[in-house]
Amino acid sequence: MKKPRFPFPVPFGWYQVGFADAITRAEIKPLRFFGRDLVLWRSASGTLHLQDAHCPHLGANFSVGGRVVGENIQCPLHQWQFDGVGSVASIPHASRNTANACVRHYPLQIRHGLIMAWYHPHGAPASFNLPVVPAFDDPDFVPPLVTRHEIATCLQEMGENAADSAHFLTVHQHLAPARYDRFDFEGASMIMESRQTFPSSGGPVAGYLNSTSFGFGWAVVRYRTVIDVCMLTTLTPIDKERVVQYFHVSYKNPERDARVDRIGAAFNQEVNRQLTDDMRIWEHKIYLPDPVLCDGDGPIARYRKWARQFYTETPR
Repeated sequence: MKKPRFPFPVPFGWYQVGFADAITRAEIKPLRFFGRDLVLWRSASGTLHLQDAHCPHLGANFSVGGRVVGENIQCPLHQWQFDGVGSVASIPHASRNTANACVRHYPLQIRHGLIMAWYHPHGAPASFNLPVVPAFDDPDFVPPLVTRHEIATCLQEMGENAADSAHFLTVHQHLAPARYDRFDFEGASMIMESRQTFPSSGGPVAGYLNSTSFGFGWAVVRYRTVIDVCMLTTLTPIDKERVVQYFHVSYKNPERDARVDRIGAAFNQEVNRQLTDDMRIWEHKIYLPDPVLCDGDGPIARYRKWARQFYTETPR
């Protein structure tokens, strides 16, 4: 058997599982996240639900022939119905409901049109909440440019990028490593404030890159260079070795100036290009639990200590 590249289980946290405007009333969408088959569905009244995909009766998949009936989801096999929290609502061919049959459900939050689901391997309630992003409600900022990437790595590896100051120079061709003004850990949050020299078509540009992460699945990144950019990064584990990432890139342009739009589009293209630089590394590296670090590497050890809180079992 091939040895896993990473020793980590799927960490708990809030993860994007869809876009609220992409699912209609009474629709069922099949998904694969957290190493599990799931269904995202919207009830007749418009309420969204995320549940495991297989009926606990005999294992039929709700997304293949199942349907939404009012506020319930109905199994295609024997038409058992379950409500939004996974409890049995109706068994048409039985004299009584089977009280111990239930479908696992996942709490949801909607943030800026994104459907965020709470995952915990043992079903524990959410231990932190997600903030709103003020720029995404500010009419001075343009609607976000959204790009999806699927990456063969794990969340632990991707999060470590922020703490790796040297890679901005060696991988992304910045003219110098990141200079950290702040790198703090507060509960579920990782806060980084840095000064960097960014490459551009017009030559080097000095600026700031600040980010605040909430667990592994939600990071708000602010770039201040020629323009003011707010980027929301969401990451969701498909399984232990595959991740879906979305960049949601917005920038300030109250006058809807065409020149600012061109700069914003170029910035969006560049951050996605730089991600492909990272992907080439991530998709072929392994995790070393005891790396040989030097004084120019950044706070990698502190990051790893913070990251441990999101696992219910100690990684090997």
